[in-house]
Amino acid sequence: MRLPVSKSHAHRVLAAEFLAGRLASLAPSARDCDDVAATKRCLLALASGSAALDCGESGTTRRLLGPVAAALGVKAEWKMRGRLASRPQIEYAALLPGLHELPGDVSSQFVSGLLFALPILGGDSEIALTTPLKSRGYVDMTLCVLRDYGISVDETERGFRVSGGQRYVAPADGPRIEGDWSSAAFVLSMNALGSDIGFADGGAGSLSSDSLQPDRAVAQMLDVLSGEGERTLDVDQCPDLFPVLAVVAACRKGETVFTGTRRLRLKESDRVAAMADVLGRFGVECRAGEDDFAVDAKGSPLAGGAFASYGDHRVAMSIAVGATRANAAVEIDDTACAAKSYPTFFEDFRKLAV
Repeated sequence: MRLPVSKSHAHRVLAAEFLAGRLASLAPSARDCDDVAATKRCLLALASGSAALDCGESGTTRRLLGPVAAALGVKAEWKMRGRLASRPQIEYAALLPGLHELPGDVSSQFVSGLLFALPILGGDSEIALTTPLKSRGYVDMTLCVLRDYGISVDETERGFRVSGGQRYVAPADGPRIEGDWSSAAFVLSMNALGSDIGFADGGAGSLSSDSLQPDRAVAQMLDVLSGEGERTLDVDQCPDLFPVLAVVAACRKGETVFTGTRRLRLKESDRVAAMADVLGRFGVECRAGEDDFAVDAKGSPLAGGAFASYGDHRVAMSIAVGATRANAAVEIDDTACAAKSYPTFFEDFRKLAV
């Protein structure tokens, strides 16, 4: 299979390219997933002086570029689709230097958005987190991209201190965007369930072993799920892995308990409810708690039947992973939603059948 680029890394690199004034990188590409296309579309609109920003269903686009637009003096008019308008957002009528207090346990994207925007303001600023920072790996990725573009940020006990009046400088060797560990998770999970799938275009080398992408944890987590017996996995720092790991857990023998699942209810779908439905249709018992999710699997083949993806790309692709271990045909109501992160997934998946 041919992995897409990391959309979490791409969002950040593209924002930095824009702020550095290098717009050639924003040209649309046929290989762009829907979310990356949304970020390019909004950045190009900002470059043209437009305040009408169509971010589609991309929460990262909305949260990263909200403060950036405000820092540029743009009163953005956001066009959002799907569940995005009902997911947590911070509205910025204007962005001024100074103290910015915000929770760290709703979305790390709010922190990353400020980290991109505050350096271009005229004065110094501080980000003070009122609750512990979740998904810290994504903020680390933001800080790494900022360093690559000449931006300095100091970490404090409360959060971050950002000097104003800084200038983004694009690296001479052009933008470099990593392969996507989040997408690789589906391939690696199929292999963990008995498939033998390789990566096209550079093989596994397209994945950086020292990547800051939190979903790089998938390899270690799949190791934990090998064998029989009770297992516990904390997905608090890598919530996007939960749907596919829940399917892997459904194929093993023993109870698997996922902790740190509370924020999964605020994704493209309520992923806790969605995966409870998916596993139930596969014939596997599960229990959803306030911040945990237990899978009680017997090691039996999964059942086939008709499945709902809830319009969620990661749920749809996780169902396909389960289909490789099903004892009857699996029908998914919506596979087009995979274009949000992995446009060629189902095309590639069909070609794998032997």
